Amino acid sequence: MIRLKGFDYKSPYFYMVTLKRLKGLEAFSRIGPNGLVENDLTRAFVKVIKAFHLKWRCLDEISPFAIMPDHLHLMMKIKPTPDRVALGVLVSQLSKALRAAYWETVGETADKQNPSAANSASEGFANCASAQCRAKPRDIFEPTWHDWIVKRDGQLAAFRRYIRENAARAWARKANARFFQRVEAVEFLGRKWFAYGNPEILRQPVITPFKGHRATAQGSDAWNSALEAAARIGPGGAGLSTFMSPLEKACGNAIAKVGGKLIVLSPEGFSPRWHPTRDKERFCAQGRMLFLSLYEASTRQPTRKELYERCHEMIDLAITTLPGVEA
Repeated sequence: MIRLKGFDYKSPYFYMVTLKRLKGLEAFSRIGPNGLVENDLTRAFVKVIKAFHLKWRCLDEISPFAIMPDHLHLMMKIKPTPDRVALGVLVSQLSKALRAAYWETVGETADKQNPSAANSASEGFANCASAQCRAKPRDIFEPTWHDWIVKRDGQLAAFRRYIRENAARAWARKANARFFQRVEAVEFLGRKWFAYGNPEILRQPVITPFKGHRATAQGSDAWNSALEAAARIGPGGAGLSTFMSPLEKACGNAIAKVGGKLIVLSPEGFSPRWHPTRDKERFCAQGRMLFLSLYEASTRQPTRKELYERCHEMIDLAITTLPGVEA
């Protein structure tokens, strides 16, 4: 679990929580051109989620939420009541309720279609011979789950929009692998930039710049602090960097892993036939990446010194203009 060190998770905030389905289990839902397609399992989950707050005085109704084929997004709000409990307790209890609903639904479905398979599914146990093990339903979520604390103005609307549009984005990624498009020029930080990718990323309420020296040692305080900041960005924000040094690359991986967006500063500009490398195409197709440069492409290849100076100019401009992390 990625928890914020020193933070009191009983604090009355909005929290966006993501639970990932264990591999090998039946999909929670299906995605079609008009959004999520309901099934018995989806309806069972909706019933549990909508009623869950009734058992906890410190919790508002969970809304919005999205039941994706292999994960769940939930917006949870802890109210400022004297009897409030930690977010981890609420997530654990909700996971148990969803687990029970899953095995009850999958078991009943399997019983109608394949009685021999129903015995295993309805009991919900892995290979285990003891009666005690057979009596305990098998988990349906990965042990690690993610939360993002909604603390800044604009974040709540961005997170809610992310949840509501999750299915539409997933369908767009399947239907149109060329989701991204070339943008000739954009205004950002008071300057004119050349851009390639999804310009909507510049409208994220949280854009955090990352600058990491090549000499920063892995595992050092500076390294760990930057990675922790990157892992906390989440789907409601974006990380901005050249993503060239080992630390910057590690931060980029951390941001991508938790669903954040990436703004990549390019010191070379974009030639007419410029195209993202294969490892970045997937993020472009998802609308999660934007390449920016202050410089027009030229026929002359910039020197190493020029590239170095350009990188510093762009990232330093961002650091002095945006709230962020400097490593």
